Amino acid sequence: MNPIDILNKFIIQELDGDVFLLLDYDLKRLKNNAVLGCPNRRFDPDDTNLMRAVYCIVFGDVWTNLSLENSGDGKLRGDTINSSATFFSYPWNDKFTPKWEPSIELTEKIKNFQHTFHTIGNMMVLPDKRIDGWSINKHRGCHDEWHDYEDRFLSALYKVLTNKSDFDEDLMELVQQNDEDFAPFYGEEGWRNFINGNILNDYVDADFLPVVKSKGYTWWRGGYVNKQRYFAEANRYIDDSTRVIHNRGKRMIEILKERLCY
Repeated sequence: MNPIDILNKFIIQELDGDVFLLLDYDLKRLKNNAVLGCPNRRFDPDDTNLMRAVYCIVFGDVWTNLSLENSGDGKLRGDTINSSATFFSYPWNDKFTPKWEPSIELTEKIKNFQHTFHTIGNMMVLPDKRIDGWSINKHRGCHDEWHDYEDRFLSALYKVLTNKSDFDEDLMELVQQNDEDFAPFYGEEGWRNFINGNILNDYVDADFLPVVKSKGYTWWRGGYVNKQRYFAEANRYIDDSTRVIHNRGKRMIEILKERLCY
């Protein structure tokens, strides 16, 4: 099936024909789906067959080489924009709660976010050709300053794509490894196209300069930490990420609605 047929079938069978229900659909529900999940590969919500079809429809005119055949590891791959594990660890291996002892209110808020961050508005495309097994996705997540925070990563990517003097050399090498896919996005105009095309406008100002809001906190943070500031950042991060995810998801659904003729 082609991407449009995949989406139409899913919307009819799973969403009772209402494409707007996709906004809050938890992609983890596809874990055991032999067709729309990740058959014969490790399950990852951002790389499910359903999301591959969504990427092709929504971003097919942004990434010129994007297709179902050219999706996945080592190709053009889905990436989760806002992480939960960096700040709050994994719900199935919760190391955040015993270390930080959050309030009941924050615990419930984290639980809700761990659903929200697995919805379509939190998923984007990144080129995935690798150097010694190291991808842009992995570099972004393991970098000592970025820690998988999208605002910090985009600030670094902006410097690479616009050739600022203080760009991250390792990220530059990975971008060059994926030069064919990044080719339309070099320079200030290319950067604007990257932001607009991938619906990442909530991460830049009116001049398309990246805005870094996150403090880069991690659940394993050591040394002295003021808990009041730490929990304030936890609440800000969830609130801001949730707003971005919902805004972006609505725009993606509007594109789907138009291209699926709903």
